[in-house]
Amino acid sequence: MKKYPIRHRVERTGNKHSRAVFRDDTIVIRLAKGLSADEEKEHISDLLERMTRQVVEEQEKTLIHPFGRLLDSGESTTITLQNGQKYRFSLRPGNKTTIKRTASGWTVTIGPKMRRQGLHRLLWKTLCKQELSRIEKLVRTINTETFGVHISTVKLQFASSQWGSCSPSGVIMLNAALLFVTPDVLRYVIIHELAHRKRADHSAQYWAWVEWALPAYERIRRKLYDYRLPTL
Repeated sequence: MKKYPIRHRVERTGNKHSRAVFRDDTIVIRLAKGLSADEEKEHISDLLERMTRQVVEEQEKTLIHPFGRLLDSGESTTITLQNGQKYRFSLRPGNKTTIKRTASGWTVTIGPKMRRQGLHRLLWKTLCKQELSRIEKLVRTINTETFGVHISTVKLQFASSQWGSCSPSGVIMLNAALLFVTPDVLRYVIIHELAHRKRADHSAQYWAWVEWALPAYERIRRKLYDYRLPTL
């Protein structure tokens, strides 16, 4: 039997279709109901091959995970944004979860009910609050330089599946992970979302607007694919 570099397990379900998911560093093959033994082997082999290839490709990308070391074992860490700004986060146990601003960053007191996922969200939320005004100013400056469309609100938040979004009402959301990418990639994502105020779809007309605002967008977009996001 072929060996795979990533651990996996098989689950039998009542679903109509077989599928594979990657969870907790494990590929989970979820088999459809009613398969014969030979069909099960075929589904497992096909899904495992494809999912392994996807996972390996993702793992070769640059992971944006500034709080990883702090979450795993550290009492403090200093993160550095792409623009050179540094912030120090320190953790300590306490009776309840609180966060206090310091001269160089924040001290987070962790209460007994706080879990890893909640702490991860709190760290990103704190960073977003600090950097929002700078990013909002950048978005509005780029908008003035290019499309001049209506923007109602700019939001900065962490998301594990998308780099940004633009709502029909003009709310621009940017992923806080963009604080750690190169300036040209950040600019591309901002222009990508602003262009949706011209066209809500990804039609040829939409991409023509993107190219008008950023002629080298295709090259820069490929650089964005070199990054990957952590999960919460």
